[in-house]
Amino acid sequence: MTLERPSIFNSPVLIAWLGTGLTGLLLFFSFGPVGHPFVALFALIPAILATTQKIPWKIWRQAAWGVSWILWIALLIWLRHVYPPLGYIGLVLLTAYCALYLFLWLIALRWIFPATENASLLIRLLYLIGLAGAWGLLEWVRSIFLTGFGWLPLSASQEGNAVLLSLCAWVGPYGLSALLVLINLGFASWIFRLKVTTQSKLTAVKPLGWFSRLTPELYICLSPVVFGFIACGESLVTRADLIPFTAGVVQTDFDPNAKWDSVRLQDHIEKIESLTFTASQPNAKGERPDFILWPEAALPISLASQPYINLLTRLAIKTETPLIIGTIDKEKTGYTNSVAVITSEGLQRPIYSKRHLVPFGEYVPFANILPLRKVVPISEDCVAGRGPNLFPITNRKGQTAIAGALICYEDVFPELAREHALAGANLLVVVTNDAWYGREAGAYQHNAHSILLAASTGLPVIRCGNAGWSGTINRFGQAKAMTQNESIYFAGQAVVGPLFTQKHQPETFWVQHGDWAVAIGGLFFAFAYIGRRRQKSFS
Repeated sequence: MTLERPSIFNSPVLIAWLGTGLTGLLLFFSFGPVGHPFVALFALIPAILATTQKIPWKIWRQAAWGVSWILWIALLIWLRHVYPPLGYIGLVLLTAYCALYLFLWLIALRWIFPATENASLLIRLLYLIGLAGAWGLLEWVRSIFLTGFGWLPLSASQEGNAVLLSLCAWVGPYGLSALLVLINLGFASWIFRLKVTTQSKLTAVKPLGWFSRLTPELYICLSPVVFGFIACGESLVTRADLIPFTAGVVQTDFDPNAKWDSVRLQDHIEKIESLTFTASQPNAKGERPDFILWPEAALPISLASQPYINLLTRLAIKTETPLIIGTIDKEKTGYTNSVAVITSEGLQRPIYSKRHLVPFGEYVPFANILPLRKVVPISEDCVAGRGPNLFPITNRKGQTAIAGALICYEDVFPELAREHALAGANLLVVVTNDAWYGREAGAYQHNAHSILLAASTGLPVIRCGNAGWSGTINRFGQAKAMTQNESIYFAGQAVVGPLFTQKHQPETFWVQHGDWAVAIGGLFFAFAYIGRRRQKSFS
């Protein structure tokens, strides 16, 4: 008698690393610019099915942590360009922090999903919805804990997918992430149920019919897609109460460090003046922009400088076009990162100042306790703004919209855009400086958040970066980039639009009710956790 050698494919170590590793690879290719939205619909399935092989906990934890960290290093590899070589420290620490959340979800998955094998239909559905809710809850926590780093929720993979993106208006970005996970769980559970059913004694006597293969799990995973098509139908309805806006966008492409060099200041002023004047001229259709948009902190001069205000006013008069500029403003307690409107009459009030500042980028946490300023090149902390100040913008037809501004990192936080919408904005303006990211995936990833904001609030977005993604995003999240030689990285200008906003500020269901889907998903996870504990105690 000879013993059959165990197959290498039955190795728990191989199954754990292969399942989580393939999921990590698919998640990477779910995001732009190299990925595709469709990949996110099945990216989690390998890891989900791997949990059904009863992988020992120690092996699963090692694979889950290793893959989670490698994935986030791959996604945030552009961090090495920020304050080199300090960016490499951020690349290690920040990626490890982000990996922790995916790791926790994979641990919950390993504990809960295998229990669906012998569970009733209601318990199975509770477990699936609970696990999807856990993902959305973890993303939400990551966006607020330790000031928050909500970079690349799973929903950011859906830029370009108008069907599923339309669900943001109802459930918000984190709710859409949970629905994407539910699609993955539904497909994986359907595959698992087919395997369990075909291996049962009953099907050994009678073959499994096609109707029997359509399990409730399949309906669960397809329901978000169905609702997406229904919600997407609104974009096909032509509205009569729309106001068109055309913007001249100036992309300076200044080196983010050299911009603060006083020796180069005059050259930078002349360059931005030239680009602004060119942007104010009629395009091929004879259309002139309604306003000209500058990027974040376009010039290193404070609005406290009256000669600078005079220069800006003369430029607005010369171009016969209002300017919306990213700038620096001075307060008694320090300086602010702001957005201001300049017309032929001078500086307009109110000024919007950035409310959510970047730790170690615009201020140094615990600087009074720890000697961090010796290693972080920030001599003075930026001061946070105090409210969602809005400003009116009037087009050349005399129609007025109320604009809310977001500065750089702020578009990663959906709640800030929601506050603008609740305050009465019907247009969003985003100014940023993505030159810090190098010429890689960072600018594309960053813009995905602006797309989520447009789809969630129903407000169109006009975006301007010093270098990176500039262009327009309509109220359904459909984006059009400003490019030169098929690249988003260049110094230049363009007239973008028209972009249409509604006369009266729209309030999507998400704007009205916030992250209700996260709360309900978290509640389902709590019930799933309790149910799994009870199931474990009786087994």
